Amino acid sequence: MLMESDRAVLDETYRSCTMGVEAINTIIHKVADEKLALDLNRQACKYTSFARKAAEKLAMQYEAPKGQMTGKAMLWAGIQMNTLADTSTEHVAELMIRGNTMAITDMMKVLKANKNAKKEYCEFANDLMDFEEKCIETLKAYLK
Repeated sequence: MLMESDRAVLDETYRSCTMGVEAINTIIHKVADEKLALDLNRQACKYTSFARKAAEKLAMQYEAPKGQMTGKAMLWAGIQMNTLADTSTEHVAELMIRGNTMAITDMMKVLKANKNAKKEYCEFANDLMDFEEKCIETLKAYLK
């Protein structure tokens, strides 16, 4: 049986990954720089892999990941609003860096609030945060 703290860590991991993919899918058609588009597509593939693994970990406990339809709608609206006047490579990279930073912060809060979660799940969440930090480093190259 899945403990509440385990569920919270896995759900946040899944949510963070699906939001990352959704953000990239929403913004990618606005990206003119081919190198940035390639980097974002690579990140989306890795997020998809993390999300699949989180869903598999939940499935092993006969659980399904919890979705967030309102979060996706808010994400879409935020991206549309923030790219209305500026779709420059630098601006897109900045928006994605902000999203990665927010995801890391949210994950840290969940880990701190659920200290008794299984070590395996916490390590998985930490792997995701390491990936998010690598994404930020990659995206920094597009800032002026």
